[in-house]
Amino acid sequence: MRETFHAGLALAATALFLLPAESRAADIKYACEDGTTLTVAFSEAQAEVTIPDGSKVSLPQQPAASGFWYSNGRYELRGKGEELQFAIGRMAPVTCRNAGEVTGQFDRATRAEVELAEKDTGFDMKGKLTCLRYPNFTLKELDLGEKGAAGLYIASSEGPCQLNPTLDRKIEDDTAGYLWGAVGPYAFFRGADGLNGGLPFMVYDARTGERLLQDLIAGEFAALSLVGEELTLRYRRTFAASCSLLAAPESCAATIRQELGLVADRPMPDCRAAYQPAIDAEADAAKEIEAWPSVIDYPVERKLSASGTSFVAVDGDLTCRPSM
Repeated sequence: MRETFHAGLALAATALFLLPAESRAADIKYACEDGTTLTVAFSEAQAEVTIPDGSKVSLPQQPAASGFWYSNGRYELRGKGEELQFAIGRMAPVTCRNAGEVTGQFDRATRAEVELAEKDTGFDMKGKLTCLRYPNFTLKELDLGEKGAAGLYIASSEGPCQLNPTLDRKIEDDTAGYLWGAVGPYAFFRGADGLNGGLPFMVYDARTGERLLQDLIAGEFAALSLVGEELTLRYRRTFAASCSLLAAPESCAATIRQELGLVADRPMPDCRAAYQPAIDAEADAAKEIEAWPSVIDYPVERKLSASGTSFVAVDGDLTCRPSM
C-alpha cells in the first residue's frame, strides 16, 4: 500500500523538481533580453513575480506537459531549468535567464553566456555555455536543453567564454547538476534533483579540482564567510533517519541525537502534522505510514579548509517530515 501512496506523492514531487533548482530555497533574479530584470519566488502552487516597475503579481501554477507554467490570465511565466519566458497580455514574450543571484552570499562574478554550434559542444548538438568569471578561475556550465548540465568545468580566469577540452577541468560528479557560485577558492555546485526534501550540494577546491564535501541543504545558506582560507558554512542540513519519530518517539530520538551528535536533552520536533496528510489519504494504512522513517532538518555549522572539515550542530529548531 505504501508503494501505491508513494506513486501519487511522486507525481506531485516531479512537478516541483522541474522548477529551477533554487526555486525551493529563495527568490531568483532573472536577467531578460530586453534589459529588464525579474525576481521570482516559486512554490508548488504559485509564483510571486516582482516585475520591472517594482510591483508584485501572483501567478497560479498551471498544468504543463513539461517544465513549468504559471499564469493569472494577464501575466504568464513558462520555462524549464534556468530559462523562462515572461509575457504580459498580448505582448510578445521576453526570454529571461537565471542571473546567478540567489542568496547574495557568493562572491560577485562576471557572467557571460554564448551559444555553441554542434561542432563546439562535443555532443553533436547545439548548446549554451555559461561562464562565471572570478579573479582566479572561471566556472563553466554546458547546457544542451536537458535537465542537469551536460558538463561542469573549472577553468582559467583568462580567455574567452568557450570550451577548452585541453585546459578545462571537467567535474566528474554524478550528483552535480548545475554550477552555483564560489567563495574565495571554493566552488559550489548543486544537484539537479532534490533528495528527501533537501538539495544536494558539493564544494570543490578550484585550485586542485578536489571535492571537499557533499551534503544536503534545506533552503538556502544562512551564512557563508571566509577568513583566510577557512570557509564557514551555516545552513539547515537534511538528515534521513533510519527510524520514525512518530512511531517510536523515545528510541528514535535517542538514535537521532547520537547519530547527529546532539546533546541528550535536545528537543525533538512533533512529527504528527507532517505525517497527517498521508494518514488522511490512506486511513487504513495509518500504522504503516506512522512507521515511515523520519527526515530531520536541523541547523549546522561546518568549517572547511583545504586540510579538512569540522562539523557541529548548532542551536535552532528541528523540523520533521516522513521520508519519500
